[in-house]
Amino acid sequence: MVRAIERPTPRVLRVTLAGPDLADVPRAAPDGYLKMFFPRPGDVEPAVPPMPAAATPEDVSAWFRTYLALPDTERSPIRTYTLRRRREDPVEIDVDFVLHESGPARDWVLRAGPGDHVAFTGPYGLYAPRDEHDGVLLVGDETAVPAIAAILGDLPAGARAVVLAAVRDVTEQLTWDTDGDVTTTWTTPDRLVDDLRGVVFPSGRSYVWLAGEASAVRAMRRHAVTVRGVPKGDVCFTGYWRRGKSEEQTVREALAAAERGEAPEDD
Repeated sequence: MVRAIERPTPRVLRVTLAGPDLADVPRAAPDGYLKMFFPRPGDVEPAVPPMPAAATPEDVSAWFRTYLALPDTERSPIRTYTLRRRREDPVEIDVDFVLHESGPARDWVLRAGPGDHVAFTGPYGLYAPRDEHDGVLLVGDETAVPAIAAILGDLPAGARAVVLAAVRDVTEQLTWDTDGDVTTTWTTPDRLVDDLRGVVFPSGRSYVWLAGEASAVRAMRRHAVTVRGVPKGDVCFTGYWRRGKSEEQTVREALAAAERGEAPEDD
């Protein structure tokens, strides 16, 4: 349930969720993300099938197939968002919404207020550097900035991090709340892939985290591996969104690929 909404930057709305159900939400890696479901206009709550307790990956896949089988006129839209911050006693979580030009999540958050309801699965997280890494490189577009902020907020004192982050303009640039030793370069979404070529990676062995639009992430991963020589196992990459495709389309394609026994896209 929505407890509060604030605007930390001109193009971001931060939604605070609260309620007794959140006590059962597990902790995740610092880049933990939620698969969020939004009520359609006129609905009080999202229309989603019940998720089985202690669901296995197979259960989750079956659940998503049931969800996708709902008629378009009934199925609540799904989008992925970072769990920006979690507080305890009682549990509250913050989710940052970048205000794109259009879309169901934008439409919902602009009309939402305290007491409104959403549903989600997760959180899921991927960020997992190891002791042998001397520093981390974090690269992402504006959809990845909340996760970058969460990762930096979790860094131990003095930990080395290099950040390349893309936002629309200077009003969206953040001051990180971190104990780490962080060097940040801000750029724009259309320059993100090209500007990575000029970034000085952390000295020693780097752990590279890449997130944002899927085709840009693949291009940046190729650069990290083939040009910079980063081992594939030291690169964590995820496409938060795909140009020209809704998340429902992306989930449907991923399930179909899994049924064919195809691995995720890996260049």
